[in-house]
Amino acid sequence: MTGPVLTSKAAAEYCGMAVQTLYNLISQGAGPKHYKQGSRSVFYAADLDDWNRARLHPVQAGHATSHECAVDLADMARILGVSTDTVYRMVRTGDIPGFKVGGVWRFFPSEVRAHLNRPKDPWAQSARSRARKRVA
Repeated sequence: MTGPVLTSKAAAEYCGMAVQTLYNLISQGAGPKHYKQGSRSVFYAADLDDWNRARLHPVQAGHATSHECAVDLADMARILGVSTDTVYRMVRTGDIPGFKVGGVWRFFPSEVRAHLNRPKDPWAQSARSRARKRVA
C-alpha cells in the first residue's frame, strides 16, 4: 500500500465510529486491515474503504444483493413517501429492517420493500402492544 497512513483516531473518524468501537472490532477479528508501527496501529484509506464496502454490502442469505447500496434515513423516507420521523419510528418499533453504521441508520431498499409486502398475520400483536405493561 502507498499513501498516507491514518492513526486509530483518524481511522475511526473516517469510518464514522468511536475509537473504542474500532478497537473492539479489531480485537474480535472483525475490524479493518491494520498495520503495526511500533505499538501503534495504522490504517490505509483504501483498506478502510474496502472494509466499509464489505460491511454495507453483506452477501448472505436474507440480505440484499452485493450490488445494492444502503441508503440513509432521508433517502428511505423519500423512497417510501413518508417523513423522516415516520421512518425513524418504523425502524425503532421493528416495522422495517435497518442497521446502524457509526450512529447513522442505513437501509437496503429491497429488504424494506420485501418486509412491507409480506403477508400480515391478522392475529399478530403489535410491537407497541407487546411492549406495554399489563396491569391486573
